[in-house]
Amino acid sequence: MIGLLAQGCDGSSGSGGSAPTSTAPACPDRIAARLPDGDGAELVQAFHTTNKRITLCRTGSGTLYYYGEFSDGREKGIAMKAKATSEGYEARNGEYRYVVHGGVVTVYRSGSRIGQEDLTPEPSPS
Repeated sequence: MIGLLAQGCDGSSGSGGSAPTSTAPACPDRIAARLPDGDGAELVQAFHTTNKRITLCRTGSGTLYYYGEFSDGREKGIAMKAKATSEGYEARNGEYRYVVHGGVVTVYRSGSRIGQEDLTPEPSPS
């Protein structure tokens, strides 16, 4: 499965209590369970394309993960580390690279562009 990458934002903030608390929504349990140290991960942002769902979550240790899956669930999703770049976000899976910039995700294989899809934001994957 070729996954996709999504652009996100931090979304966390502290409160005035004795310990900081986050106002970011939780990463969906089924996705957090697939992330290393995913217990308590926060949802950064979620998107969909015509046939895929893309979710970015940040673990308690601050690591950003990308989770891509087909909308119809025909295959297991794929989780990989993501990083912020000067233009958006990027993730790598072997020879594949996923770049989010300007509302689209572009997929490269061994440096050659093999696809590009428009991203539509959504509140959270189901």
